[in-house]
Amino acid sequence: MERHKRGKGKKRLLGSHQKCWIWGRNSVVETLAAGRWEIVDLYLSRLLTSSQLEQAQALAARQRLTPVLADPDELTQLCHSSEHQGYLARMTDFPYADEATVVAALPSSPFCVVLDGIQDPYNFGAIIRSAEIFGANAIFISESGQVGVTSMVVRSSAGAVNRLPIVRVPELEALVERLKARGIKVVAASEKADSNIMDYDFKQGISIVIGNEGVGPGTDLLRKCSDVVKIPQTGHIGSLNAAVAAGIFFYEIRRQRS
Repeated sequence: MERHKRGKGKKRLLGSHQKCWIWGRNSVVETLAAGRWEIVDLYLSRLLTSSQLEQAQALAARQRLTPVLADPDELTQLCHSSEHQGYLARMTDFPYADEATVVAALPSSPFCVVLDGIQDPYNFGAIIRSAEIFGANAIFISESGQVGVTSMVVRSSAGAVNRLPIVRVPELEALVERLKARGIKVVAASEKADSNIMDYDFKQGISIVIGNEGVGPGTDLLRKCSDVVKIPQTGHIGSLNAAVAAGIFFYEIRRQRS
């Protein structure tokens, strides 16, 4: 298999070995279509249909990238997975957005997401996917104690990492103060809250805080929040999965705003 090398100089990759690869039709095609995240090498299966190959090649041409056609087994060897669906890309570091630029571009009543210590990449990806589907304007995460955008996150988000800005900040508490200073209410999701999600007004500018899978939002961060709201539960399990809870909040925000 002939490997295509684009450009000169060594690029910083998303990770080492198989960790720098993303694969699957949605992940790769969405990344190509968005054109925000640089692809180093692109591989396509020879067994893709004519229309699939034409679509991928046309999107790749916009980035001056020439795909390598290979047998499916060769793609499997590169990414160590047989679930590539004929699409495989070697990626540079993920391009996180700049906070000042993102905040300056927010609409008058924004819908933002603040994630506090989400550590499971599948949860993170699922939250990004739901946030994009329900119209969030941005996602903010901490530089520490939080999983970043990895290959697993890209796949579980179905490529949605390319469709809304993801911002990393040094300290979430300081971020919350800056958002509140712009008139954006910061609302934490917690099963310990008194307020009910159906009774809360989400039509105003809002940032929803989703906390760590095990302990929820941190105590210091909760103190900074404008309000704390819960999803009513009737079962015996103590709390919802973080990604599921996030999806319910995002749906309620979109429902009220519709």
